[in-house]
Amino acid sequence: MKRIFQIFSLILVSYIAHAQVYTYPMLAKQFSTSYVTGSARMQGLGGTQSVLGADLSSIAGNAAGLGFYSRSEVGLNFALNSSQTDADYLSQSTRGTNNLFHMPNFGIVISGDYLSSSSWRGAFGIGYSRQVILTQPLNMEGTNNRSSYLDHLIQKAGDKGATGASLDNEFDPVYNTADSPEAAAYQAYLINPNAKTGGAPFERYLPNLPTQQFGYAVNSGSVSQWDISYGAAYQEHLYVGLGLHFTKLNTSQSQLWEERYAGNNFVEGFTYEEQLITTGSGISASLGVIYKLKPNLRVALNVQSPTYYDNIKEQLTGSMSPQISEIPVTGGYITNVKPVKLTPNEFTYQLVTPFRVSGGMAYFFGKRGLLSADVEMLNYAGMSVASAELGPYANQQFKDKYNSQISKNYQTVLNMKVGAEFRVSSAWTVRGGAALYGSGFSSTYDSIDRNQFQVSGGLGYRSSAYYMDFAVVQRTGKDAYTPYTLKNAADYASAALTLTNTQFTLGGGIFF
Repeated sequence: MKRIFQIFSLILVSYIAHAQVYTYPMLAKQFSTSYVTGSARMQGLGGTQSVLGADLSSIAGNAAGLGFYSRSEVGLNFALNSSQTDADYLSQSTRGTNNLFHMPNFGIVISGDYLSSSSWRGAFGIGYSRQVILTQPLNMEGTNNRSSYLDHLIQKAGDKGATGASLDNEFDPVYNTADSPEAAAYQAYLINPNAKTGGAPFERYLPNLPTQQFGYAVNSGSVSQWDISYGAAYQEHLYVGLGLHFTKLNTSQSQLWEERYAGNNFVEGFTYEEQLITTGSGISASLGVIYKLKPNLRVALNVQSPTYYDNIKEQLTGSMSPQISEIPVTGGYITNVKPVKLTPNEFTYQLVTPFRVSGGMAYFFGKRGLLSADVEMLNYAGMSVASAELGPYANQQFKDKYNSQISKNYQTVLNMKVGAEFRVSSAWTVRGGAALYGSGFSSTYDSIDRNQFQVSGGLGYRSSAYYMDFAVVQRTGKDAYTPYTLKNAADYASAALTLTNTQFTLGGGIFF
């Protein structure tokens, strides 16, 4: 482990919806966010899967739904996800797009009379599901007449009392690596110590020139899980289920920040890149109940424990690449400077995601169709992080700092979903749904409304031997991205983001 606390302040995009300064609370929120998952049928129904059974989604969702199976099934789903981000930065609009082909879930359900009492029957389910996918891109650009990212590095160097000598000590000439972005900028001749003090306030060449700024970010990876569940039915009225979920976290987040200085005879500009790779494994359990109040009316409750990630490993790398015209030095000029890499950082920590409770109600119009509604509660304020890699005292500082930020900036949210299904013939069904997802941010965080709205529709075909389903889901929301901050809020800007995510899912299965 090298310079662990250095990486707490680095800038990174944090995924669909919450691109901000990279912190552990923000990553915890990212890896815990609830999205529509499961089969094409449930996606078309707006994600109202807690009360509707006999579907592969029950394996990862409310396992009580497995009790509705009267025969075995194997199935899978494929999806094309298209993400779009519209950014407005310094009065200039840009758009980023990204597409991903993936498999939301697959599974197998084995149904039978596994319990000795004739009043009970049940089904086992084993499956794979993707709970979160990272696809949201970011492209932004604008002309900044107030500041540069270098001003942020100058401020950081001053805040820690750096001098030219101390920044030299952060540089390894053998490997051409620096321990911090400000040390990399110093070695790249982008910032210089004050001639009188030898340190702060650091300076940059011709700071009053307009700065053309470009930002790009790409995210990939997912939070996926293997699920083992069992659901049982008692006299076709009471359904109970238990699930065990093994989660795998594997994500990559990359950012590139570029600046150009027209008319600067010393420094033409620079490019700064970072990449964060995060991997880890976790485990959680769920317990669900579905009860038929009447033959055509049922209610459900499902409780899922937090996911406990024992060791999340992150690897952070980066580089600073200057574009130099000529830098005056003793004895002449420097016209070419090699890129300076950041010293690679590795760190492991533990994460506990929110406790969640979901409930639902469904009304069936005979065999003609149904209406369903779900409410899901997530306690984002209950997330927590720790690091056994640190010593006891340092770990306590780590927990105090970031868990207090979680308590302050996050809150409990309700996600509300509704869906409808109508059978147009004995084999064909049409579906539709809508959902509202709460942002999870408290009012003390900022004033941006990050709630996200989702609409969906679908079509299904079912025979006695197999079925096929299609669904399209579109989700929209707002966010903001701040590439860097300065002490004077008037000197830096944020990009206003409009996020759109559209997913087309095709799935099917066979009965046996």
